[in-house]
Amino acid sequence: MKTFYKLTIPLLAAVAFSSAATTAPAAAHNTSHPAAPLPVTVQDVRIPVAGQAPVTAYVVRPAHRTRPLAGVLYLHWFAPGEPNQDRTEFLAEAEKAASRGAVAVLPQLTFPWTADPVGDARDRTAVARQLAAVTATYRYLLRQPGLDTRRTAVVGHDYGAMYAALLAQREPVMRAAVLLAPDATWANWFDKYWLDLPAAEKPSYHDVFRGLDPVDNVSRLGRGLYFQFAGQDVYIPAETRAAFAAAAPAAKVSLYPDADHFLDHAAELDRTAWLNRRLDLC
Repeated sequence: MKTFYKLTIPLLAAVAFSSAATTAPAAAHNTSHPAAPLPVTVQDVRIPVAGQAPVTAYVVRPAHRTRPLAGVLYLHWFAPGEPNQDRTEFLAEAEKAASRGAVAVLPQLTFPWTADPVGDARDRTAVARQLAAVTATYRYLLRQPGLDTRRTAVVGHDYGAMYAALLAQREPVMRAAVLLAPDATWANWFDKYWLDLPAAEKPSYHDVFRGLDPVDNVSRLGRGLYFQFAGQDVYIPAETRAAFAAAAPAAKVSLYPDADHFLDHAAELDRTAWLNRRLDLC
């Protein structure tokens, strides 16, 4: 495990917690006496996964823990040619969260980043294996020293958001999830951008993912779920947004009319503020 830099992030606001035990309830917000900014460290780690290669990940945490920590798992997008279509996408946000008293894990995802869909049940297996790797990284987050396991969240973008939906549905201890521009089904993007299946084969390919599609896995968190969509997103149409809204009617939904699929700074500010409240970081 290698620590490769340390920095201090200025805070807009912070909160101190009165208890030192990781299992104790978080204290109420203390707006009159904000905590000082915390210096943070970024570590490059390899996380074991049963039956698979280890996952390469960043771990970002306060350099000196003074109170129980929240936890955030960040899952990046798929955008060939973009320099941040990997575990670096949310690194700056993770550093800011750590400066407020969170520990973050940012794994490198592999499907479909390093392997193409093939158009049959093997794609379901590939999604399930990637989900198993994501689950291993979340369990790694839960084992971090000083973590209050009742204050954890996942943030995902694009394919990362689709895996985040599956993870949040299956992990009862997780408190919150932010999903940026997810598609509703695996078959849609796999077919559209890789396979171009004949019309007669499309329904059966969609059936391959029965029970595993993101839109069918957003019911657990209720108000602990936050969708962020972009008005100029060429990949996520209004019908997809409506499908998620119908599947998770209690979730918070934000639409950024002028943003594209990458979303924008306003979306970052909104999800940061929402997570700070959900995880008692402000």
